Amino acid sequence: MLINAPLAVVGFFALNNSIALYAVMLLSVLTLGPTNAGLYAIAERVTDGRTSSWRDFFAGMRDNPMLSWKVYGLWMLGLVIILVNLQFYSLNGTTIASILYVLFLYFTVVWFGFLMYIGPLMRLQTDKRIRTIARNAALMTFGRPLFTLITLALMVAITVASILLPILFVLATAAFLAIWGFRAALTLIEEAEERRIAAAEKAGKVTTAPTDKGRGGQIRPRE
Repeated sequence: MLINAPLAVVGFFALNNSIALYAVMLLSVLTLGPTNAGLYAIAERVTDGRTSSWRDFFAGMRDNPMLSWKVYGLWMLGLVIILVNLQFYSLNGTTIASILYVLFLYFTVVWFGFLMYIGPLMRLQTDKRIRTIARNAALMTFGRPLFTLITLALMVAITVASILLPILFVLATAAFLAIWGFRAALTLIEEAEERRIAAAEKAGKVTTAPTDKGRGGQIRPRE
């Protein structure tokens, strides 16, 4: 969080200028991508019950910075496009504009649902292609919409509440949300695997013991 602080401050002062704000949001990916990758590296170790230190955070940042820039860059670009449309349709008083405004509000919620899963998938998938990460994030978001919505709402509530205590927001909130998001992604992966095995057993196709591998070997086995 401290690494992202300078751009966050600039973004705060750019709130009254939409173009400047969107530019800052896109520039924030330069630090946001690698730092999120570092946080999820820590989250993975914590979820596995392993010890972690600041060295693991920086190792996660260095692991695949190009992937993190691409993933979070595309996500941020999508968010900017959604916000531009929200801004445009909010200024238009027609009925169609009102309907489209509500539609883009829905897209906003879905887009933040994707955000909850793309970080963990960057760590868990052996297939690092952007298309595969996006597809699996979409499957998680739309496959369990209520779970995603409730988890996302709780995360937003905790984030807003922690702003009242800035030191907590800076030092703990991001790490806590990363661990929570990682566990949420693992929960959905395990549920999907259980359903796949149950369906295969029902069809009489299971001939070997189940593993923790995802569909097509896309999810790395747990250590």
